[in-house]
Amino acid sequence: MNMLIGEILTRLFGVTKEEIEKALQVRNKVGGYVGQILMQMGSITETQLIAALSEQLAIAIFDKDAHRVDQEKTASFLFDKVDLDLLLKNNLAPVDVDLDRQTLLIVTNDPAGDYLAPYIVQRTGFDIVYLLATEQVVKELSGLYSTGKTSDFVSLHVEDSPEKLKEMAFEAPVIKFLNNLLSRAVELRATDLHIQPADNNYWVRFRIDGLLHDIEILDEPFYLATVSRIKLLSGLDIAEKRLPQDGKLSTRVASTFLDIRVSTLPTVRGEGVVLRLLYRERLTFDIVNLGLEADHAQMIIDMISRPYGMLLVTGPTGSGKTTSLYSMLSRLNDKERKIITVEDPVEYQIEGMSQIQVKTEIGLTFASALRSILRHDPDIIMIGEIRDRETAEIAVQSALTGHLVLSTLHTNDAPSSLFRLIEMDVEDYLLNSSIIGVIAQRIVRKNCPHCSEEVSLGEDVINRYELPRIHEEYKGLIGNEVQFVKGRGCDKCVGTGYRGRSAIFECFVYADDLKECFLKMHSPESLRSMLGRDHSFRPLRTDGMIKVLKGLTTIEEVLRVS
Repeated sequence: MNMLIGEILTRLFGVTKEEIEKALQVRNKVGGYVGQILMQMGSITETQLIAALSEQLAIAIFDKDAHRVDQEKTASFLFDKVDLDLLLKNNLAPVDVDLDRQTLLIVTNDPAGDYLAPYIVQRTGFDIVYLLATEQVVKELSGLYSTGKTSDFVSLHVEDSPEKLKEMAFEAPVIKFLNNLLSRAVELRATDLHIQPADNNYWVRFRIDGLLHDIEILDEPFYLATVSRIKLLSGLDIAEKRLPQDGKLSTRVASTFLDIRVSTLPTVRGEGVVLRLLYRERLTFDIVNLGLEADHAQMIIDMISRPYGMLLVTGPTGSGKTTSLYSMLSRLNDKERKIITVEDPVEYQIEGMSQIQVKTEIGLTFASALRSILRHDPDIIMIGEIRDRETAEIAVQSALTGHLVLSTLHTNDAPSSLFRLIEMDVEDYLLNSSIIGVIAQRIVRKNCPHCSEEVSLGEDVINRYELPRIHEEYKGLIGNEVQFVKGRGCDKCVGTGYRGRSAIFECFVYADDLKECFLKMHSPESLRSMLGRDHSFRPLRTDGMIKVLKGLTTIEEVLRVS
């Protein structure tokens, strides 16, 4: 006897009994399938439903790498036998035919609802072999049979009056499309969802592991309806298209809770929309998980254990500075110390810390907030970014008066941060008295664990990047065995060969001899030279090559960011 779909979903994906009981109540009232109802409730994604159906019905899941797709041969076979359009409209996509075994391979997302099976068998004389896939995959396979792209939005007309836009936003196809889009974003571990105007259409793109990937192309009705629904859900003015707007919403996709920051931007071709996806369950900020090598991890732990002083984290936007700061604060967060942060924006709310959101439109800047919080007797202060002279001076004074200050700067490397503060007119002797150390970082993509394989590198490449020297010098971190690995690309990594991210670092403790060099020379080159000579300092690229030698990433990826 087949196991019930609810039992499978509970075992595989942790669906609760309460959720299943609620789905059963809906089914008893209005009909339908429990799995589909759970998906509409947001308890599971479509991919999870397909996996459960596969186990329940003993039907394999379609894999484009494992299953052959020959639409020309299949279409030729079906041409005078069945109504192909009828099959495609019912989410049945024939992908191959085996004339010897007399079987027809059909991909579907709803095998239980296939009432056309007798019709197909009778007209062809062939047995049907089903494969399961999501509705999106079925539509893509169906599209192989036609150059024209059908649309669920045929009922929508291009009108930009607020009343019509609001009506479009509540159309069932629009709701389904946006829900599916968010589900796919979660399944692919996207951090951002972009909807951006192009020449004659509109692109939907996901940022996965730091890089953008094209996902969908929308026509104007798609675009207007989807953007209107996003605006309604995030509390934005649906009729305002001339000015940027910012909003937020919270939702649940399967068992994943999302806080979504929404930003719109008017362009000459139309409104661009970006959704930043913040995953609540991923709030596991831990220094150990940042990708730090053992020596760097110990150095940072020692620096944040100081009772006062300022630690700077530098790097461009998107280099993981905020994650590093949160990881340090999480380690320091206990009942014995008061932590106050000033951020723009507050991306994650962490229990036990007082977090302040900068609001420049009402005069709440980094500097004005810092002046106020010093009267609230904090032990540790986190400043989201030092942007101007006033903020820098207050941060330095706070570090000199007994506070541990953590902050970020935008510089290319660690030594340059001191000179960036000098450019803000902070006195060098104040920096020497307040700075504990500096960390610079970048984000690299990790090799996909599902499709990575060992590769060989040419001698010229190995010597060009001094890999033998780096291995010998850092053998204690790398180990004796060296393995060069690269992902070939698969469904799990969206064909990129990379899945997940780590960080590479350069960091130093601001010791007395470095302070003396800084005062005397005032030269970034002199400071770097002394760091490399006396402090075992290694640049970002060297730290990246250590991860290449450990098989965690590739040379190309390290060169991309360093």
